[in-house]
Amino acid sequence: MFYDKRLYKLLGFEVSKKKYKKYDAILLNNNTGRNVRVSFGDNRYEQFYDGVLGYYSSKNHNDPERRRLYRMRHQKDLKNGYYSPGFFSFYYLW
Repeated sequence: MFYDKRLYKLLGFEVSKKKYKKYDAILLNNNTGRNVRVSFGDNRYEQFYDGVLGYYSSKNHNDPERRRLYRMRHQKDLKNGYYSPGFFSFYYLW
């Protein structure tokens, strides 16, 4: 599932309370005024760099080759649109 960038505004991030998720992106629906949470990142795995809150910075591997391969493999996730879990992982963790 993804959320249209024109209909939602990114308010910020929080550490997720969902099992195995790193963060929740908090979006504001401009039409209804309600908040929506998009969970992303798996807390069992490493990432290139934790650019969100730094809560999982101990799992940074900073390996440019792994980052390049991840981004090649997940480039298709961006076609789903803005504000999808893949979008947030791609731009904020990798």
